[in-house]
Amino acid sequence: MDMAMASSSSFDGSGLKKYDVFISFRGDDTRAGFTSHLHAALCRSNFHTYIDYRIEKGDEVWGELQKAINESTLFLVVFSENYAFSTWCLNELVQIMECSNNNENDNVVVIPVFYHVDPSHVRKQTGSYGTALAKHIDHKMLQNWKNALFEASNLSGFHSTTYRTESDLIEDIIRVVLGKLNHRYAIELTYSFILDENYWSIKSLIKIDSSEVQIIGVWGMGGTGKTTLAAAMFQRVSSHYEGHCFLENVTEQSEKHGINDTCNKLLSKLLGEDLDITTLKVIPSMIRRRLKRMKSFIVLDDVHTSELLQNLIGVGHGWLGAGSTVIVTTRDKHVLISGGIEEIYEVKKMNSQNSLQLFCLNAFDTVFPKEGFVELSKRAIDYAKGIPLALKVLGSSLRCKSEIEWNCALSKLEKISNAEIDRILRWSYNELDDKEKNIFLDIACFFKGRERNSVTKILNDCGFFADIGISHLLDKALIRVDYKNFIQMHDLIQEMGRQIVREESLKNPGQRSRLCDPKEVFDVLKNNRGSEIIEAIFLDATEYTHINLNPKAFEKMVNLRLLAFRDHKGVKSVSLPHGLDSLPETLRYFLWDGYPWKSLPPTFCAEMLVELSMQESHVEKLWNGVLDMPNLEVLDLGRSRKLIECPNVSGSPNLKYVTLEDCESMPEVDSSIFLLQKLERLSVLGCTSLKSLSSNTCSPAFRELNAMFCDNLKDISVTFASVDGLVLFLTEWDGNELPSSILHKKNLTRLVFPISDCLVDLPENFSDEIWLMSQRSCEHDPFITLHKVLPSPAFQSVKRLIFSHAPLLSEIPSNISLLSSLDSLTLSGLIIRSLPETIRYLPQLKRLDVLNCKMLQSIPPLSKHVCFFMLWNCESLEKVLSLSEPAEKPRCGFLLLNCIKLDPHSYQTVLNDAMERIELVAKVVSENAFVCDSAWHFLPAMPGMENWFHYSSTQVSVTLELPSNLSGFAYYLVLSQGRMGYGVDFGCECFLDNNSGEKVYITSFTKTSFIGLLRRFDPLIHMMSDHLVFWYDGGSCKQIMEAFEEIKADNDVNNTSYNPKLTFRFFIHENIYDEVVIKECGFHWMYKEETVPLTISESHDEEEIASSSDFQSNDQEVIVPPENFESDDLEETIPSRNKLKLGMFGTLPSNLELDETCDLRCSLEELMHIGFFGDHMNTLFGSTEEQSNSEEERKNVE
Repeated sequence: MDMAMASSSSFDGSGLKKYDVFISFRGDDTRAGFTSHLHAALCRSNFHTYIDYRIEKGDEVWGELQKAINESTLFLVVFSENYAFSTWCLNELVQIMECSNNNENDNVVVIPVFYHVDPSHVRKQTGSYGTALAKHIDHKMLQNWKNALFEASNLSGFHSTTYRTESDLIEDIIRVVLGKLNHRYAIELTYSFILDENYWSIKSLIKIDSSEVQIIGVWGMGGTGKTTLAAAMFQRVSSHYEGHCFLENVTEQSEKHGINDTCNKLLSKLLGEDLDITTLKVIPSMIRRRLKRMKSFIVLDDVHTSELLQNLIGVGHGWLGAGSTVIVTTRDKHVLISGGIEEIYEVKKMNSQNSLQLFCLNAFDTVFPKEGFVELSKRAIDYAKGIPLALKVLGSSLRCKSEIEWNCALSKLEKISNAEIDRILRWSYNELDDKEKNIFLDIACFFKGRERNSVTKILNDCGFFADIGISHLLDKALIRVDYKNFIQMHDLIQEMGRQIVREESLKNPGQRSRLCDPKEVFDVLKNNRGSEIIEAIFLDATEYTHINLNPKAFEKMVNLRLLAFRDHKGVKSVSLPHGLDSLPETLRYFLWDGYPWKSLPPTFCAEMLVELSMQESHVEKLWNGVLDMPNLEVLDLGRSRKLIECPNVSGSPNLKYVTLEDCESMPEVDSSIFLLQKLERLSVLGCTSLKSLSSNTCSPAFRELNAMFCDNLKDISVTFASVDGLVLFLTEWDGNELPSSILHKKNLTRLVFPISDCLVDLPENFSDEIWLMSQRSCEHDPFITLHKVLPSPAFQSVKRLIFSHAPLLSEIPSNISLLSSLDSLTLSGLIIRSLPETIRYLPQLKRLDVLNCKMLQSIPPLSKHVCFFMLWNCESLEKVLSLSEPAEKPRCGFLLLNCIKLDPHSYQTVLNDAMERIELVAKVVSENAFVCDSAWHFLPAMPGMENWFHYSSTQVSVTLELPSNLSGFAYYLVLSQGRMGYGVDFGCECFLDNNSGEKVYITSFTKTSFIGLLRRFDPLIHMMSDHLVFWYDGGSCKQIMEAFEEIKADNDVNNTSYNPKLTFRFFIHENIYDEVVIKECGFHWMYKEETVPLTISESHDEEEIASSSDFQSNDQEVIVPPENFESDDLEETIPSRNKLKLGMFGTLPSNLELDETCDLRCSLEELMHIGFFGDHMNTLFGSTEEQSNSEEERKNVE
């Protein structure tokens, strides 16, 4: 069962039982001695305990006893010498074990206590137990008694002979009982709580049996549930420690009452006496020694300074006893780092499922919405974006309200943030200094989604010290930086920042420091209501059809630093019918898409400007002569199709990036550009009037020249200071000789060039990467030319080779095998029908990618060195021959996406090769303690795949016993056809059911290597049929197997035969589109040696994950015992594939259809974007918005 579901469904406390503990014992043996002492100790610990001291038994007493058993949570069974001589005791034991077996989800716990008897005598019914049962030989309950004795004696318990005194034994029993009941009663938390990934991840960090002092930092933005998680941990594990203390709101309490008061509370609670220490600098040595001898569990909640840590727990001075654990919660990561805390856990936002449950617990007292409130609940969850505080506040505020009231309240939230949520979120903001507050507000209103380095530069030039300021915002979890190095901010945090700005002047937007609401910007600009207070304006110009600006629109805004008119749809709604008199001299950032005038104002003074972007402008001449712009680093005039004169930039010595792409009327590039000493990248892509690029000098920092699609470019004679690391795009070069700029050069990073005879003149080690394509005007098959070029020196040393969009190339020459250094080969958009047989002889080839080769029919055997093999949208592919040998390197992956015509033999061949590689990885991992490698594969789901898996289920959550002699296992999923977003994550959570009946979190993981691959197919992947995903993860497998073996070792020591169970829950993260669902999941076992595997079996008990239209759940698990495997039963045991909806709140965008007729240019640039070397392209091209269909693809690249 889904752990979050299991926990939350019972948090209302309705299932609590009358008795904490029930003692089963033989009165004549222990009533007056051990059992009486045990009962007294339980009572002193405030456990409500049932014990039957009555000597006379009867039917009436038995009925009462049965009722007590059913109303008890934990059972202590005291097996003594004569226990089995009593049929009453034996019947009582049968009833207890039946109660335990029938109430697995109620966490009923049975603990045997072997009091002066050998556990094996109880289990095997020998010794006094054999003698006793011999006397009952004719009793009808005999077999039931034997079964109960065997089952109970196999549980983890206590053996009196291993203890020096009975008091030690009783003390240990009390400690374990306390721990078990604390776990059972965790549902009594006074707040609605979901056992989500955060809970299990933090719990896994707590090592109760360790002798080391653990200090764990729990960090995250306000409202993420840090205090709640810490409280749950405290209630769950504190009973395992001698001393424990939970200090809430440490910073606030210390500020109110002084740090001495807080410290006295901590020490008094730990030591169990009232202490009054007047100064922390002089803590009595006896107190320190007592603390050092004590194993303590401490929670310090909401700590703002490392000094507090030092004063309260003596970080760095070792005041804590061996095995002590401290949890510190904070909104500032730097507090933990500067305090020397190494174990830091960042609290993650809740996924959609858990968000729904938490919201509904607060709104409806159930984990699902009431009828009629499903869509409204979706809106609330979408607003909260996984923040527990917001989910709780919204749920509570909407409790018992009508649908009309819900609708009104949610609509209000779109305009006005919730006051309670806003108050909590502001705590971190209020702790910032003035410079940091300015940085935060600029990001909230202006820079969210922008690249970190460029934002840092702009804000530094505003005097905000952004390097340290942005770092501080990251520490406080107010912002984050994504994998592309773009600054991101949670929607609620962003709204909080914008609300702070609105409060500067509630009724007059012109008196605020920042404007970003389209209506308010429109009002201020149209009615000329600007003021000197305004520092930043951001307008999404697509929100309004037309705005006519007054020439003096910016005259009053003398402190304007940031100005952006974003128009990604080309609406061009901002006009200057009478021109523009001036722009503020204080501008650091100026973006105006579709700028409507022929030039910048003649009075424009841009000495402070860092970035100037005017895409799709009407500019013909940007400025006259030379403009002094000493701080300018980025100039972007992309798609300014009327530009007839390239600006002279000699007044911009710090300029690094110049984009002039699609400036179709520009005949030449001003010579000043190549004279810039810091210039790194120049793009003249699509400048069709450009005929030459020439300069006798060039910046030593220059690294990239993009002259793609420059149809008339005939001369490139730039004297590069160095070509080491240079990236050069020349797709339309048609000269008979190489450009003089690169002739005889070496060590380029990448060359993009047409298939041409002149390539034979390139020297050895010319470039690590060569990208070959046909010119758009090419009318013949370039095969012969390619066959001539491949043996040349440059190709003998090339490491990465791409053939892309050569629509007439019918065949890859067989002499490609001569490329002795080739590491990666990519074929995209070709009309080839097969690959040459000689490809298997490429000695260094490790990766082969074949994309959109829609006529490809067969793949020959590949080299054993190939680790990664991708076929994408090769819709005619039928045959794939076996790879000759398993890969030499363990890490590997196959991806065959939409290759739906594979014949059965080829499909089995690919599956066999894939499984061989997975088992090779598993073997390497099992033999090397320091290796945690992985392998993954993605294939169409076809008949025959079921033969490769030993367990299969249509449920995403399953509990099973692992077979013996197992070295590891691979996971698999079957996904339905549909569309997936670029950020799709597949993964699995694993829990171990130990011999005490507890579910112990082991691990949770996702396939990051698989994610990285899929990100290349931005914006989404369309699966034309069901697909099979299967993978091996060495790290998680090691964790699981080690935990499994540890339990088995404990069983051996305790002489028990309990076989631990594992619970797996498969998932797809919520950023998947709603139409893709998990249809099937399971495992492939891998054994240490030849072993008979498990039967594939299907559960009859289902656990459905709620879909967007049906929020219902059957909270049951699939329990699968090990059985003998018979291959003849395989097909009969494969289950029907029921859909399991996971993406509950995904909505399909309206523009999912791909344009199959996009021209060579946009297709090529799509390929560049999907990941071969898109990191360079992303930085070069400034715009990120869509234009026409053809430009939309290219714009994604840029």
